[in-house]
Amino acid sequence: MSERNSVHPVRMILLVALMALLPGCATEYHDFARTALMTGAGGEKTSLHGIDLWTAGLPHRKFEVIGLITDNRPFGMLAMCAKHYQIASLAKQHGGDALILKFDRRGMRWRAPGNATQLSSGTDLMTAPIEQEVSKYFVIRYL
Repeated sequence: MSERNSVHPVRMILLVALMALLPGCATEYHDFARTALMTGAGGEKTSLHGIDLWTAGLPHRKFEVIGLITDNRPFGMLAMCAKHYQIASLAKQHGGDALILKFDRRGMRWRAPGNATQLSSGTDLMTAPIEQEVSKYFVIRYL
């Protein structure tokens, strides 16, 4: 077996492992019922998998808001590595040219109802808090 063929199964195993670890992730798109034409004064932007991401300010050209993406996922290296690709892909699927960051927050949530005073000296995975990140982005189309 050549070296090229032996790498393929390793990549497949890593992909399957990554997908198994992401069930707590939710990236949703919601259409805007009412769009309005806008023009900004510029600001900070970066490229995110082929789509503009405005983190401060607004585009200095005419645009319309066509939707909103909400991303909710546990904070951690594996969950976060796919975040930007998923958001950019979802925006492109719905005809978006760019994203405007509305907010990006990190906080704690609990997996199941529980009383923190009842935790034993060991780790209780069902009641221990996990770090969660919630982000919202406006999806825009340049005109």
